[in-house]
Amino acid sequence: MNPQTTSLLALLFVSVGALASLIMLEVTGKTEDQSGKTQWIYAHRLLGYFFILILTVMLFSMISKVAGYQEELKARAVIHIVMSLMLIPLLGIKILLARRYPRHSAKLPFLGITIVLLSFSLTGITAGYYSLHKSNLTYTTLMAQDSEVLDLDLGKAIMNKKCSKCHSLERIYRSFKNDEGWTKTVNKMAFLDTPNIAVFDIKQVTNYLISQQKRRQENNSQPERDIGKTLVSQKCSICHTLDRVYGAKKNGLEWNSTVARMIRTMADPDFLSKEEQSLITDFLSKRRKKE
Repeated sequence: MNPQTTSLLALLFVSVGALASLIMLEVTGKTEDQSGKTQWIYAHRLLGYFFILILTVMLFSMISKVAGYQEELKARAVIHIVMSLMLIPLLGIKILLARRYPRHSAKLPFLGITIVLLSFSLTGITAGYYSLHKSNLTYTTLMAQDSEVLDLDLGKAIMNKKCSKCHSLERIYRSFKNDEGWTKTVNKMAFLDTPNIAVFDIKQVTNYLISQQKRRQENNSQPERDIGKTLVSQKCSICHTLDRVYGAKKNGLEWNSTVARMIRTMADPDFLSKEEQSLITDFLSKRRKKE
């Protein structure tokens, strides 16, 4: 999930928790009016389950991101993780007291309020951060005048730090793309990580990856073939397995028709450029001849 989606989910998470706590206080705090108590308890229970479901989804997303992170985590991220994990035993204790130890039910409002305050705090340092740090990032390309500030070592350092947040660096180094392909990829990833990346970073990373690609092409007699293979792995695997692609026996015209049909199916004008379509078709056609 991108930061915007996660932030919206976190806000829903806090809202559900706050509403559940308000209902709990309404039920336990009023002694003179007990009408509708059963319905309030039922609503509180449903909101509690929904709260746990949202927490589970966000924890899964957080663990997936942290698992692929290859640099030391920032203090804000560590605090966020610790506070998130604290919610698990607190929720477990609250459920245990409510289900198994009714004599301790007087402690439930305190636990509920603690959980809401903790949820609000951990959401504030994430959703609040992205709300206050809005980015005006736009699609960025390299220009001639950028040569004065571009530095390969700096580009490599930024790439290692930024790109490893979501996936392994091996995925990058195994990919073959042309200049336009790398530019699109870096911009796409930058939009997902906004506002943690600047235009300066995008240009440095793009320049490094393009330079790396050119060095690899000097030692590779078939760069177009490798670029085509990379495109097949990235684009075709969205809808079906690569075994289905490589198991098909088609000539050049048939592959061209198949790729064109897939582009229409995706209904995205930017899914594949004409050059990328040609590279995929050539790779699949020549692969069949080689077999």
